[in-house]
Amino acid sequence: MERVRAIRIELWRRMETAVQILAEGVCLQVEVEQRLGIYGGSAKRLFDLLVEQNLAERLFFRSGQTKYAILRLTDSGVVFAAELGCPIRRSEWDILTQKHNAEEHANHAFAILLFAYHARRRGWRVEVCPAVDNPLVEPDVLVEKDGERIYVEVETLRHPRKRRDGADNTWVRKWINQYNFQRRVAVCTLTPKRMQGILRYLKPRFAGVATELTTLAKQPDSDLWLERWNRGQGLDKILVV
Repeated sequence: MERVRAIRIELWRRMETAVQILAEGVCLQVEVEQRLGIYGGSAKRLFDLLVEQNLAERLFFRSGQTKYAILRLTDSGVVFAAELGCPIRRSEWDILTQKHNAEEHANHAFAILLFAYHARRRGWRVEVCPAVDNPLVEPDVLVEKDGERIYVEVETLRHPRKRRDGADNTWVRKWINQYNFQRRVAVCTLTPKRMQGILRYLKPRFAGVATELTTLAKQPDSDLWLERWNRGQGLDKILVV
């Protein structure tokens, strides 16, 4: 009996901690698992219980071969979090749904959430869809650490060359606008191959930083930015094709 009671107490403690994490706006189940340090069956039992107790709702989405769970507090969960003394922030999924049409563009939304997760793991403060005083710039993420502020574009495009050959050149204009706004470009892609493909365009033209989600997942102790480089040719030599 004592062992059962101890298990129940520990499970309740984890439920409270999970609710506190979700109240911060975090919504990827994998991030809550990592912060709690639980995985597999223990994690499943915990999140199933949160749903059964109507403290959280859960949506499942697939990105490539991986299925991700999105968690958000229910109204009852918000009340419970307030009773625990937690400040309540909007779910990052809700922000992306409102500002980036996340339900229709799920792959892009997941990539943003995964980048936010990897940035927080490395000690960066994160804001999804930050407001900026510039009508030409709509950053996906703002990250801050040690006095450094970087507005980031999360890029899920498979064939950037095709995009930059478009008649309106919106893909090219995005990077010019980002550079004008913060004097460097900052990009996160899905894989090393895609990052190098985009960098072949960006590096000769702009200063910047770049990263990609595959390596960040495989190397959790790596720096957030896998590449940093100085200014290339400069805006005066950019040819918009």
